[in-house]
Amino acid sequence: MTPIGYIDAFTRFHVDGWAADQDNWGGTVKITIFVNGEEVHTMEADHLRAQLDQVGPGATGRYAFSHYFESPLSPYRRNEIAIKVASTDCFLKGATLTTIEPIEAEDAGDQFRPQAPILLSTMGRSGSTLLMAVLAQHPQIVVAGQRPFEVEMGCYYAHALRALTAAGDHRRSLRADKITASEGRFHLGFNPYFEPSFGAYFRDPKTLPEFINKRVSGRLVTAFRGIILDYYQTVASDQDKSYPLYFAEKSLPEDDARLGVRLMFRNCKEIALVRDLRDALCSFMAFGNLSFQESLDDLRSSSARFLEIAANPDPGIHFIRYEDLVLQQRETHAALARFLGVSDFPYDEQRMGKLFGDHATTRSPADSIGRWRKDLTSEQLDQCGFFQPFLERFGYAV
Repeated sequence: MTPIGYIDAFTRFHVDGWAADQDNWGGTVKITIFVNGEEVHTMEADHLRAQLDQVGPGATGRYAFSHYFESPLSPYRRNEIAIKVASTDCFLKGATLTTIEPIEAEDAGDQFRPQAPILLSTMGRSGSTLLMAVLAQHPQIVVAGQRPFEVEMGCYYAHALRALTAAGDHRRSLRADKITASEGRFHLGFNPYFEPSFGAYFRDPKTLPEFINKRVSGRLVTAFRGIILDYYQTVASDQDKSYPLYFAEKSLPEDDARLGVRLMFRNCKEIALVRDLRDALCSFMAFGNLSFQESLDDLRSSSARFLEIAANPDPGIHFIRYEDLVLQQRETHAALARFLGVSDFPYDEQRMGKLFGDHATTRSPADSIGRWRKDLTSEQLDQCGFFQPFLERFGYAV
């Protein structure tokens, strides 16, 4: 086999290219896509594309491939792509850059305002409702809304930032020739003028990506930060909190919301709320009527994310265990107050008890700890072996 081909386009959402075997123009080859060194997809390069029937004698033109990533690549990390012709050592070259640098916020603006976010990263069913209620009682912390609709304005704009700094995509998003069409009034889409082909209008092909990743992202970060703070200042006034220091939001531990909020607010404080995954598994099944396998799959992802967070020590991140939150409340609240640099948290035992009763799936906090010993079968526990690194890292019995 003598492979030939190119990577024609690469964005955080998809990759296009073509590959063929010069020794067998009548056949097709498989390609394997790698992102940041990890294999993500193998597929047949067999799509028909104009002019590819001219690459060699007897060429059919069916050598193209196009793949959309199952999850868009994070704009907050450097992403590098490599594509290999399967069963060979041949990697395709890129017609353009095969590395996308993370977005940056060049315009620092007013990022050191005293109002800062508290981001509560949670796997779910781990006491986040209880902890948000604790935060909301503090006179210097603003929480908007109540479960299950707590406002997550920072997380929303983190996702908006991702969309508005994305490469244009004329096939699945807004097209330049449809930008004023009526059917697009409810769907803004990615900026069509950020599509990679528009980079050809500049003498240096790096000009457009650098403009998007730095100038555009910097302007948007400044604007979004101001909108978020204005919103929570309005909420604080409505709640008669005269001197708010923080606003608090919940988030899953996935990268996009976390890293987006931290990009917009360099003074962000993050609380990572963890729980014995086996107990969380029981709670998922009891509260959400999820199957064992559905619950297990959800928690596999959370387990990996929290281990990743813990592997990179950061003074701006404070870990709290659910077990300590419900059994050692005063000590846990005091440690949290020290981390945030605020006065002690008001404590309303009756309200906390009611919140637990409304959302719990056991009779008491004590009953919710170690419930896996009686709720899970031996076969189910065997499937929880994946959790062992998490359990060991956060001090749970294995």
